[in-house]
Amino acid sequence: MMEVIDMQEVAQYGELGPTWFNTAIKSLAILATTDELVSSNSLAEELGVESSFIRKVLAKLIDENLVQGFGGRYGGYKIQADPAQTTIYEVYLALAKDSYIKEQSLIVNKTDQLIAHIITEAESQFSQVLNKYTIEDIKKTL
Repeated sequence: MMEVIDMQEVAQYGELGPTWFNTAIKSLAILATTDELVSSNSLAEELGVESSFIRKVLAKLIDENLVQGFGGRYGGYKIQADPAQTTIYEVYLALAKDSYIKEQSLIVNKTDQLIAHIITEAESQFSQVLNKYTIEDIKKTL
């Protein structure tokens, strides 16, 4: 009998885990509710996570031009992307960008080919679902 593995538990601490993904999506939704700069401390308090963690997540979103960050005493974060046009899949891609390697050089035999095929097929299904929703959809639930 196969042991059932809780994938959320496995992914919890990685950059694509629920904590990273939820924090990114919720942060964007919060930033979309205001034209004012929002500090990492404010986001941390609202989301119940450490401000240093918020800064790590937002750094990835800044790299992908989804968020703007302003340093200094009165600095903070502001959404750069259009919430109505930015899909949850785009947020996923911003987090996933450097999280795993898809190099052809790693595909050396039929087993590797099948695994690559399975992952590609799963990502296709996953992307279809995430592309149905935008930051605006999340913002409406706040």
